[in-house]
Amino acid sequence: MALVLKALYNGYDRYFCEAQDPRNADNFLMNPPWVPVGIVAVYLYFVLKLGPRWMANRKPFDLKKLILIYNILQVLANLYLCIEGVRVAVAMRISLTCQPVDYSNHPLALRELKLVHLYYLLKVSDLIDTVFFVLRKKQSHVTFLHVYHHSAIMFGSYICNRFFPGGHFSMLGLCNTLVHAVMYFYFFLTVYRPDLTKNANWKKYITLLQMVQFAYLVFHFGTPIAFGLDCAIPKFWLGLPLIQNVFMMVLFWDFYTKAYGRRKIK
Repeated sequence: MALVLKALYNGYDRYFCEAQDPRNADNFLMNPPWVPVGIVAVYLYFVLKLGPRWMANRKPFDLKKLILIYNILQVLANLYLCIEGVRVAVAMRISLTCQPVDYSNHPLALRELKLVHLYYLLKVSDLIDTVFFVLRKKQSHVTFLHVYHHSAIMFGSYICNRFFPGGHFSMLGLCNTLVHAVMYFYFFLTVYRPDLTKNANWKKYITLLQMVQFAYLVFHFGTPIAFGLDCAIPKFWLGLPLIQNVFMMVLFWDFYTKAYGRRKIK
């Protein structure tokens, strides 16, 4: 038993600690490694157990002003990361088919590192969205798709930030921030000007936009694997986002057909 525990510890120390990019070791919420696990654990416990139980005999909170501020800040933050990410990508002349991570201290590499860390923090802030649902007693909105999507993308952004801050993974952040800027602007309008979104097809087309994003990312991460390109990134780590985005495509397609397919038939 002692040998097994020692082997597990050595494996953890070698593959999870020593392999970390030392440039971001001191960044906020990066260490110790159990920090993102703890964040997601607290998040899941509150939105699935504690929150609904606490709100059971309470009236929904009026969070309109807070949600308006939150949504507009999300729009601005996502737009900033997307625009800055495009600028860095153009300056670095990144390859869309196979882009290694630049682990140097070159100003562009450090600029990319900063954006990747900010993206991770933004994914942590995305979890607040579900908390609002619980406090407003909109528990029907706390679906498996919603909770899984928020949790998985936060873990994924942490892994990328820890081991592969940029490179071929940067395109995921660019696509995601663009889609989320549109999505949170829609959320802002549903609260600020509900008359503009009540009978519109915003949600339908945002769902389609998300599925297009997942389809492209499947192609993006599948290309170096399919053609055996050497991106200085282990195929295992390219395969994880590939599988994840295939899974998300299936989940979103299932949601889309259930939400809009039946209406079309009617």
